[in-house]
Amino acid sequence: MPLILDTAPATDPVTLAEVKAHIRVDHTDEDARIGDFIRAATQRFDGRDGSLGCCLITQTWELVLDAFPRREIGLDLWPIQSVLSVSYDDPEGVAQTMAPANYVVDKASRPGWIVPVKGFSWPATLDAINVVRIRFRAGFGDNPGDVPEPIRTAIKMRVGHLYEHRESVMHGSGFVTELPDGAEDFVRNFRTWTF
Repeated sequence: MPLILDTAPATDPVTLAEVKAHIRVDHTDEDARIGDFIRAATQRFDGRDGSLGCCLITQTWELVLDAFPRREIGLDLWPIQSVLSVSYDDPEGVAQTMAPANYVVDKASRPGWIVPVKGFSWPATLDAINVVRIRFRAGFGDNPGDVPEPIRTAIKMRVGHLYEHRESVMHGSGFVTELPDGAEDFVRNFRTWTF
């Protein structure tokens, strides 16, 4: 059940000026580097691969399924703003879009979900892969100030750590240790697990 990013956020959840104030930088020499750190820190929290399982700034995703489930469809990212469409390939392979009146979206739950209205069931689909597609918009809002302050502070703290510690290991007298925000921490969500 892949989640595919359709439209990325238009802005970061923290501004360059906010981060520079947090890390006490008053020059522009490293603005590009700090911007890279903001994006890297944000990705550790945001979206499908982030540690929070939520979207920070408004973004559009597509959930792709091989068939409709028996009852509800879970939307594993929150907060859900809206479901844009529920489409599927019917048994003849013709693309169809369901009327919004035929399903209900629970935006209050974490994560959200979709269920058919009473007296309606999910339609039959083509027996193939990726035949059900749900496009939805998720995020706290369109602006950095819409993101809860604890999350924004965590991003600023992570950027501060990256700014101060530019390498993934620290050398001391007689020891070498990887820092908590080292290279392995940033790439762990990209590992492919095989069984």
